[in-house]
Amino acid sequence: MTTADTTKPQGRRAPQSAGGNPRRLRKLIFWLHLISGLIAGVVIAIMSVTGIAIAFEEEILGWYDRDVSRIESAPAAGAEPLAVEVLRQRVESEFPDFQVTAVSVPRDSGLAWEFRAGRKGMMYVDPYTGEARASRAGEAHRVLHGIEDWHRWLGAKDGATSTARLVTGIANLMFVVLCVSGLYLWFPRRWSRRALRPILGLVLRYKGKARDFNWHNVFGFWSLPVLLVLTVTAVVISFDWAHRAVFVLAGEEPPKSRNYGMMAVAPPVVAAPPEGTPRLPLDEVFERVADALPEWESIALQFPAAAGPDGGPVEALDLGVTVPDSMPSRGFIPVRADPFTGEVLQVVRFDDRSPGLRARVWVRFLHTGAAFGLPGKIVATLATAASLVLVWTGFALSWRRFFGKRK
Repeated sequence: MTTADTTKPQGRRAPQSAGGNPRRLRKLIFWLHLISGLIAGVVIAIMSVTGIAIAFEEEILGWYDRDVSRIESAPAAGAEPLAVEVLRQRVESEFPDFQVTAVSVPRDSGLAWEFRAGRKGMMYVDPYTGEARASRAGEAHRVLHGIEDWHRWLGAKDGATSTARLVTGIANLMFVVLCVSGLYLWFPRRWSRRALRPILGLVLRYKGKARDFNWHNVFGFWSLPVLLVLTVTAVVISFDWAHRAVFVLAGEEPPKSRNYGMMAVAPPVVAAPPEGTPRLPLDEVFERVADALPEWESIALQFPAAAGPDGGPVEALDLGVTVPDSMPSRGFIPVRADPFTGEVLQVVRFDDRSPGLRARVWVRFLHTGAAFGLPGKIVATLATAASLVLVWTGFALSWRRFFGKRK
């Protein structure tokens, strides 16, 4: 929000338009900017504060588990890890309420293996001794999940179907309007050092209205490119029409799902083995997958469900291989393997996806900055913090405009 007209500094005016009255156009854009800021400012502030809190969720949870996620003592020379099924049985025997559904094996031999029980939690298991230690990040995860609900739909209990989700979506749209109109209002009348000084750099001697005006312009200008990316991507995430537009622009049929389900691909068919053929030990399946993707950092496996009735189709093993990459979805490769031979039947890399789906994934991680790893998250967080300054100074300037003392 900006209220540039309240201070009327010398040397400022709107850029000349091709037609019409530039003063009238500026006044129209000014009021559009001010009203949008007053309407959406509080919601924008809530989304900004919560966005900062959850930006480093992965790093926060990793910090909580920093002690239990590593093996306490190095294995003896030549020691081999226990079989995956043996470790699974030990965990479920020691913790009867913890029914394992998935396991993740890291390449780093100093890290414990991760056994998960759906959404009930995670156990870190020493693959050489079978010692299991529960994750300590459970409470932190619940808190962060609650903050995420506030970021998406202001904590409404009905979540994705709530009116609050529409409210945050409209606030994201208005934030885009604020970014574009704010840039228009920022342009100086003359491109001189004197005119640019209070709108490009902080002037510490300013007080009151002049300080708020200075901060609003400076923080707004330097954070604008990142804020525009964050807000436009937020609109795509908020509205089905914007989500569909990404695929339409790519010349594709939009998927029915707007969540991770849109990444799903049809599993391959497993050739029926001769009757009585045993399943390959999971450890050997891991080896086959590791050989097929030598750049792997970790390999996760969803344990297959109990065998169905005789004659039912056999499903391929569902694995996920993580390879080095700054963007999570680009670094995660779904893999399907034959449960009897270990043959890798399907590998879906990011580059194998359609252009529309790749663009939609980019939208998701550009919104958090995670598309560029930790540096991207830091930049996105700094820009989000700047938006809080814009909300504060925008409200302060608006208050002075409508309720300030008049001489």
